Amino acid sequence: MDFVSIDFETSNAFRASACSLGITVVKNSKIVEERYWLIKPDPFIFDSRNIQVHGIREADVINEKEFDELWPQIKPYLEGQLVIAHNASFDISVLRNTLDKYSIEYPVFDYACTLVASRIFYNYLNNFKLSTVNKHLGYKFKHHHASEDASACANILLEISKELNLDNIYDISKLVGFKLGSLGKNSYTPCSKLHIGMTSSKSSTYNGDEINPLFNSDSDYFKGKVVSFTGALSCMERHEAKLLISSLGGIAKDSVTRKTDILITNTPNIDKLDLSQMSSKLRTSVRYNNVYNQNIMFLNEEELESILMGYPASETN
Repeated sequence: MDFVSIDFETSNAFRASACSLGITVVKNSKIVEERYWLIKPDPFIFDSRNIQVHGIREADVINEKEFDELWPQIKPYLEGQLVIAHNASFDISVLRNTLDKYSIEYPVFDYACTLVASRIFYNYLNNFKLSTVNKHLGYKFKHHHASEDASACANILLEISKELNLDNIYDISKLVGFKLGSLGKNSYTPCSKLHIGMTSSKSSTYNGDEINPLFNSDSDYFKGKVVSFTGALSCMERHEAKLLISSLGGIAKDSVTRKTDILITNTPNIDKLDLSQMSSKLRTSVRYNNVYNQNIMFLNEEELESILMGYPASETN
């Protein structure tokens, strides 16, 4: 298997707002190169929702190059290659819209979507998010970092290839049941499901939701404390996190109030955020701390995992 996997992160809701790109190169079924670029988007707008997902802020990219300046470095990785992405409809759309913005001609390549492939091959899973599929495959990575996401995407195709004992994407696509997409000069066709194809043999040993080791926590850190959440967590779903906090003696609430003790966020380094970049719960918490001396504690996801695993966490107020 020879291919290139890609992953974009965007700074706002517009597809032509790439702020980072990860590319992973696979040769002979092995990862041989991982590249990562920070990109200065134009217009220079960062939405709080996007920052909460990937943690990239204006200060991180203010001195970086725009996409058109980076394109001579990026194009050779894509031109004439097999390109894959997880939810390729998003990543290929970001690429197309960004190229259109700068009036750059499209590169020519075929591409596959590991989300489409996973929905067929791993159809027994509860969902087919990049993190869910790779958790099932035993592959650990830092979600929503473009380089790590690109390598996690590569891992899915490599695992499918290994299980089927096939190293040709066209043979794989026929057996699994999807059609490759393509990008070319002024042309685009999507990667899509063709039929219900082969299912992974791993389904025979899959017993539903695999146990998240964090669920075995016996920490008393949250006992008696009112806890709220803002933003999605990659280590577990929101409803699971609320149930876990409750099982540990905490009081999980949907909103931030004058009784809130802890706000758990997936955004690191929130002290570097402007108020305009914060979620409404973050803004409310900061205001309560500043105006009422409420002393709400902010925990990012890494600190949450450390506490649940029994390790001390750095505390930021």
